[in-house]
Amino acid sequence: MVARRRKLAVRRSTLSVGGNPVVNTVTARPGVARRWVYTTLWRYRLQHRYSADGLTVGLGVQWTPPFRKLAPGAEHRPGTLQMCAGNSCLVFQIACAGGAVPRILRRFLADARVTFAGRNVAADCRMLRAHHGLDVASTLELRRGGGGGGRQSLAEMAERLLGIPRGLVEKPQWVGMSKWDRRRLSPAQERYAAVDAYVSCRLGECIRRGVDAVSSQDDYVSSDGDEFVESGGREDLWYLLRNIHM
Repeated sequence: MVARRRKLAVRRSTLSVGGNPVVNTVTARPGVARRWVYTTLWRYRLQHRYSADGLTVGLGVQWTPPFRKLAPGAEHRPGTLQMCAGNSCLVFQIACAGGAVPRILRRFLADARVTFAGRNVAADCRMLRAHHGLDVASTLELRRGGGGGGRQSLAEMAERLLGIPRGLVEKPQWVGMSKWDRRRLSPAQERYAAVDAYVSCRLGECIRRGVDAVSSQDDYVSSDGDEFVESGGREDLWYLLRNIHM
């Protein structure tokens, strides 16, 4: 008798982050990550058809602290890659995906028209490149645009720039130091990753607009389903959107 492979789970939930509803998808399935990228671009295209502003995406990477000190020049191995556009977050369990990264996700990260915002984003990009060959073309370092001499936490920047009380978006250190390559993340880990990506997205939008005020909520929502059939051959990410049938 041949043992059946256990299907990787997909967990979707709606979290309250700073008083705002955030749809969070947690998965190690490449097809789900693929659909999130397609849906994000499709909705952005509809809502900003006549806007010259590019898409801003919050980005973060979590890793499991090693038992031994890393060799000089070595990078931590990512456990999760979390991204957020509007109020839709994806926590992709890249360590559990068996190295399977959808081509559309690779092109999404490498598209210079999409700005990926994060705190210490350069370090996250180095990890993604070192272990998965992922290149991020356009980044925004929140520590530079967020003031405070680059020493402020995301929660402190969110309070100053977005008007969100820091207590609502604090990220507990013990969660950040937990095991991120496990098959099933804890609710605390899922929330930590979603808060990181969502706040990074909102701060990135605010800094790119150059306005120290609460930004308006975008209307992104997550849709069900796991797969989109990937269009063949075209390198232009925006061209792919014309071939999407919802």
